[in-house]
Amino acid sequence: SNWGRSRHAPPKSTPRTRGRARATAGAMASKLAPEILERLRAYLEDEEFLMEVAAWAWEHCEKFPYEAPNKWEHPLEFTRLHAEYRELFEGRCDEFLEEEGIDFKAILDDIQTELRERPGPMRALVDSLSASEDYLRFCTYMQQVRTRRDWAEGKDLQRPSAEDADDNEDSPGGADAAAAEN
Repeated sequence: SNWGRSRHAPPKSTPRTRGRARATAGAMASKLAPEILERLRAYLEDEEFLMEVAAWAWEHCEKFPYEAPNKWEHPLEFTRLHAEYRELFEGRCDEFLEEEGIDFKAILDDIQTELRERPGPMRALVDSLSASEDYLRFCTYMQQVRTRRDWAEGKDLQRPSAEDADDNEDSPGGADAAAAEN
């Protein structure tokens, strides 16, 4: 008799039903991947967070030389700065996942597939995250920030004095070559 068992009791779990549940959860994760990525992108594009990243980069950018990153010695400090930069993004992503109650490892494959097959509006997210992961892209980003900072501070607008121009006229190419260098 069924007296001890409720009519609405959950069925017993078997390997077969557990497999179906995992497959259903996986299918749901696949459908949610684009939505999750869109919300993550919006979360990373939050103005307050972007200002935090910009302020951090502005503070440290003058340490980076103008030459291509493969043309200069890389001090250990740059590796430390790259790690700090990564932590900004990783911390923000972790915060998002925690607030959303998402187990990232459970949907990671689906998200990677989504990014690979349909990068479209996620390009900015991919670029910012890859810059946080790739050291040379990070160096290039910091150089771009330095160029903007120099422009904002009027440093790139400085012209050589008349004396410098006269000196350069005697050199091959004259003043035109000196102006082209600046």
